[in-house]
Amino acid sequence: MALLNGTSTLSDQVYSAIRQDMLDGNMLPGAKVSLRSLATTYGTSMQPVREAVARLVADDALEVTPARTIQVPLLEQQLCDEVWSVRSLIEGEAAALFALHASDAAFDELHELTAASHRAQFHGTPAEHMRSIHNWAFFVSENCGSPLLASLIRTMRLRGAPMMALALHTPAEPDPAFLQFTNQIMQEIVLALRTRDGSRVRDLRRVDVLSYQRYLYSRLGWTLKRAF
Repeated sequence: MALLNGTSTLSDQVYSAIRQDMLDGNMLPGAKVSLRSLATTYGTSMQPVREAVARLVADDALEVTPARTIQVPLLEQQLCDEVWSVRSLIEGEAAALFALHASDAAFDELHELTAASHRAQFHGTPAEHMRSIHNWAFFVSENCGSPLLASLIRTMRLRGAPMMALALHTPAEPDPAFLQFTNQIMQEIVLALRTRDGSRVRDLRRVDVLSYQRYLYSRLGWTLKRAF
């Protein structure tokens, strides 16, 4: 997959491509990362790949093992608990700010993203499921008026994406009742956004994030614990 030419550097493009693969669930925890394979995949030299991987290591999205291999981290539950707790706080706040700052056109686009997420969760692949959920959250954060929140949300979602993918790839009985519940919550968020009720949006978004955490943990066989 050759990278497109543009104003960004090759290392920026490789970084974005690897990050998107992680967000789509294409890199599961424990997967080894080969610099040479990445260079071949993206049709570039080793140096941009090294720079991109170094950035992902700095983001804690990848790790260097004692044996000096690079891999996708397998997060312990305690750290996952913290990631989800932080996400519930910052994504709730971003949604509340979105209610105050977003245009009517943005509300219309979010309605379409909600419908797309519903379709992907019920009928899509794990990658389509993950991408639709991330797209929804990123759209809200990038239109909430706070670049800092948007950056934090992207970092936290990148950190947790491989474990999310692991849960979605773990064999489990279908749970259509939960999927219906979480999509109903998203619909309620959209309705609350249109009335610009930031407080209600914040609470609903936190419920949405934490209930999804419970769903993924049940697939992993984990007992839910709150970090704070």
